[in-house]
Amino acid sequence: MKPLDIKAGRSTPGIKFYPGENTLSFVGSSLPENVAVFYKPVIDWINELNPSSFTHKPLRIVFKLAYYNSGTIRCLAEILGTIKNLHDKGLNYTIEWHYDTDDDIIREAGEELSEVLEIKFNMIPNE
Repeated sequence: MKPLDIKAGRSTPGIKFYPGENTLSFVGSSLPENVAVFYKPVIDWINELNPSSFTHKPLRIVFKLAYYNSGTIRCLAEILGTIKNLHDKGLNYTIEWHYDTDDDIIREAGEELSEVLEIKFNMIPNE
């Protein structure tokens, strides 16, 4: 499995996956000018996943977003929808959605994505 390492920028999150760690993380702010272009490598990477690689240890997907734009939410929904579909092919995964306790917008975004996609999120408040 190929590693994924997209460095964080001023308006883009760091997105990382290293084989052996089984954690795909999205950390930082996501306000890219062209959301589709920015997230394309992530979507391509997910489309190449071999679900059987995660039968013994689930893929842990971690979101720690400080800010995002509407295009980001659409891309995250696409990414998570693809992951959900891979579950039918044997992919085991968990999703952690981190948010600051005083940030209702980020918390509600996670709750809405979870509800719309019918995927369980572990909502994790940061003090």
